Amino acid sequence: MTLSANQRRPLRAFVRAVTLVEPLQRELAASHGISLGDLYAVRTLARLGEVPVSHYGAELGLARSTITNLVDRLERAGLVVRLASPSDRRVTLVRLTESGRETMEARPRFSESEVARGILALDAADQATLAELLERIVATQPEQDGATASDTSDKSERATVTTLERKAAR
Repeated sequence: MTLSANQRRPLRAFVRAVTLVEPLQRELAASHGISLGDLYAVRTLARLGEVPVSHYGAELGLARSTITNLVDRLERAGLVVRLASPSDRRVTLVRLTESGRETMEARPRFSESEVARGILALDAADQATLAELLERIVATQPEQDGATASDTSDKSERATVTTLERKAAR
């Protein structure tokens, strides 16, 4: 598909904006001794909640041995914990630890960033327009971040930030 200059402009601007978040992603991952891919896996578990390891692996598209190794790494980093299923002894559950939940919040790190300062330097009308446009983009991707158009503004804000962070991690 050939894009017009008017179509390429917002795509280029978005990619440039997303790359501004990448250093934050790298810093966040490094602070926990994990890779950017592992950080994405932690975000996925934050969206899923407590789930069987097999379900987590399926959600990430990982083979059984690969999800086992991933959960081992995240457990060593203190971000997840394994639990026995109370209803089926054959099933092992995985969930975020308090540290894992705090990692996903990472708001202080983002709110003190150059990206946040740039956004907050916009006037209120431009901030509202930016938020509306990003929320519309996020709303078209409900399976990727769990956001829907009916989410509260706080959930939409978290989803928008999470989507930008995820795009930067790729």
